[in-house]
Amino acid sequence: MRALFVFAAGAVLLLSVMSCKSQKAASKEPATVSSQVEKKDSLLIKIKREACFGRCPQYYATVYKTGFVEYYGEMNVKKVGQWYAHLTNEQLTYLFDAIRQNKLESMDSVYVNPYLADYPAFALWVSVKGPRKKIAISHESPPVEIQEFTQLFEELLDRLQWDQRPKARRDEE
Repeated sequence: MRALFVFAAGAVLLLSVMSCKSQKAASKEPATVSSQVEKKDSLLIKIKREACFGRCPQYYATVYKTGFVEYYGEMNVKKVGQWYAHLTNEQLTYLFDAIRQNKLESMDSVYVNPYLADYPAFALWVSVKGPRKKIAISHESPPVEIQEFTQLFEELLDRLQWDQRPKARRDEE
């Protein structure tokens, strides 16, 4: 009986060691560019447009504080797939100023009308000086500051020179 207990304990130990190895191996999958962005290059602003029953654009775009931009278009957008760009110093300053002027970091976190089943929803993440803040929007009339900022941010994204290969970040040049 003791031999059976020792065998069972050894088998459990062996299986637990093997499962830890397989988890480590699984974590070595190819990394996305966003996971390769250095920690010092933190998020400035991100927008994510969600699906709806119609032809709502589905995408997300992330701007980091060094000006590196990544975009992933899913459907109902001009650019499908992963794209990369850089903001100029002027564009980056413009974006910082717009975030501050519209006071995005001090806005409420949720602007959702629970009675709208299929209104185009989106979320903004912002982090200029404080901790990262998420603002969820699914409302027919969110605050004017959010509307204006979102419009100018998307217009800025439309004007960028996009490439499907990541470009060297400024601190690497």
